[in-house]
Amino acid sequence: MLLSSTSPVRGLKRAEKAQATAEFALVLPLLLLVFLLFVQAVMVMRAQIAVTAAAREGARKGVETGNPALIEGATVRSAAGLDGSRLRVAVESGPRRRGEWVRVVVEYDVPVAVPVAGRFFPAITVRGSAEMRIENDRQGL
Repeated sequence: MLLSSTSPVRGLKRAEKAQATAEFALVLPLLLLVFLLFVQAVMVMRAQIAVTAAAREGARKGVETGNPALIEGATVRSAAGLDGSRLRVAVESGPRRRGEWVRVVVEYDVPVAVPVAGRFFPAITVRGSAEMRIENDRQGL
């Protein structure tokens, strides 16, 4: 027996397809939100790693020289892939003597992944710091 195009079975399959499409349309915004949250988390983790590495590099340079401009320059150069306009570097050091500490603090404002959400939520600030002890008294460049 052949089924006609208006058979109840065929109409049921069309209704199931329409229901699946409607369910997908309802779930899609939630899936996009989860994806964007994942992207934001990856951006924050990447920035945290880069900021920590930049602070370490700045502290290394601080052990070599007492010049704050050279320390900040080395720190900014080593902040791989980060926007320099969102980066803040602070160098804390006492007198340049053997055994004293040099501390470099780096902060970076991670932009919000969703442009519209950026109006409602502030940028996420990540912070990294590193301290190293001065091993010699000479002023290297």
